[in-house]
This record gives sequence, C-alpha cells and structure tokens, in this order.
Amino acid sequence: MYYLLDGSGYLFRSYYALPDMKNSKGEDIGAIYGFFRMILKLLQDNPEKFVIAWDMGSKTKRHEKFPKYKANRPKIPNEFKNQIGVIKSIIKELNIPFFGLEGYEADDVINTIAQKYNGNIKIISSDKDLKQLLNDKIIFFDPVKQIIENNIDFEKNMGFPPINIIDYLALLGDTSDNIPGVKGIGKKTASELIQKYYCIENIYININEIKESISKKLIEGKDSAFESKSLIELMIIPNIPDVNELGKINIDFDKLKNILIQEYNFKSMEKIIDNLKLSYKFGTQTSLF
Repeated sequence: MYYLLDGSGYLFRSYYALPDMKNSKGEDIGAIYGFFRMILKLLQDNPEKFVIAWDMGSKTKRHEKFPKYKANRPKIPNEFKNQIGVIKSIIKELNIPFFGLEGYEADDVINTIAQKYNGNIKIISSDKDLKQLLNDKIIFFDPVKQIIENNIDFEKNMGFPPINIIDYLALLGDTSDNIPGVKGIGKKTASELIQKYYCIENIYININEIKESISKKLIEGKDSAFESKSLIELMIIPNIPDVNELGKINIDFDKLKNILIQEYNFKSMEKIIDNLKLSYKFGTQTSLF
C-alpha cells in the first residue's frame, strides 16, 4: 500500500495539539517530537511506498483565483516556524520521501499521486477536502480521530458519493480556508441538496423546483458557489516525478537514530528505530506503539 501523509497538515497538528516541549537549550521541540513520532508509527505498518506531501510557500494558484483564500489564518509563530525548518531539513537529510511544488498545496500532491498510482492507497490526513478521492482503492485515515474511512463508509455517513463532498463544501463554505460558500445555507440544507441533486451544476439546472426560501439564497450566492467549488477541487501537478520512484523507502535509520536520540534526546523512540531498521532489512515488523 502507498501511504500519502498530509505533511503540512500534520505539522500544525503536532504543534498545536501537543504540550509545550523544550530541549536543554530552551529551544521548542514539541512539533519535532510529534511529527517524527507519527512518521515512525506509519513506517511500522511497512508500507510499500511512502511520501510526505508539503505545502510550498504562502501563495498558491488558488490565491490567484481568490485573493482572500486562507486570509483568516493567523501568522505562524516564530517558535513553530523554526521547527518547520528543522523538520524539513531532517526529512531531506534522512532520504524520507517527500514532494512539494510552488503554487500547489499538499492536497494537490496527494491528488496527483493518487491519480497516477495504480494500486491501493492510504491517505493520512484530517483534511475533509481529501475525502473526495475515496474509492475502492483509496482509504482515508484521520490520525487525530484515529478513524479509518473508505468510500462505502463515507456514503453511508453522508448520503452521497465521496466526489460530491466538493459540491457539499461549495454550498456550505469552509471557514478554515476562508471559502465563502452560499450565505444562509447550513449543513442540513447542503446535505439534502447534494443527496438529491449530487452537484451544484444540477442544483442550478433544477433551481425552479427548489422551495423559494432556499432557491433565493442559492440564486444570490451562485457566483460564490461556483467560485468555492473551484477552490475546493484538487489540482493535478504537471511534470511530477514518477510516483513509483518517488515513493521508494530508503531511509538512513542509523542517521535517524543519531539525530532523534543523540541530538534531540527522544529516548522513547530508540527501540522503535532499532526495530524499524531490522524490519526494513529483513521485512518483518512488530508494533511498539
């Protein structure tokens, strides 16, 4: 199975979810600890291939469409920004597979690999936008809620196919990304509309059969609905490296141990790294979590 980790999303989870941690020099290391603990836990599953997907830079092609995209997000604290730089440099030094490209987001990296890889995939993320990719070969694992979801689970819970979460969110909006949606349309109404019409294009084709109190809001918010959908739809990154080669796992576990144990004193990870080194040498693994 090909593991695709929403690296940028998990960086934020690692920083904000864990208690404040500092090393002997007084430097913040909580995000570093949380992030690499997740990496080690994922590697214990012995995935065939593995890639960390990164956001690259603050401006993306979505900002070109909608300048207010993610404009509501607070500035990243310096103590977190410093840890992001450390994490990315360690990832690169250890040959842990990763990919990101200016103008695109981690979600677009995951989408591109998912579209190009002919095999089973596990997406590791808490980002609901990525659920649009669910199908009979792609599953979704939320590391915060510790829930695995497939396309059947999704449709049972939501009442419509995974691909139509794009249209659902286009109506509802997404406050975390500052995507407006249609003013006055809440979860219940959005869900009912998508269960009946599936996509916003079909909603507007059949707008005359929708009750007036809702159709009025939809008509007034039509431009916003389509603009929101264009922001939520995932992009294909051109000229991405061969996804099979990109996902090859060739990690330097000795160097990983030296960095995490000797430099950062994450003693609880030592046996896990030793076990992983044997696992990737001989192809067996026993979970230590």
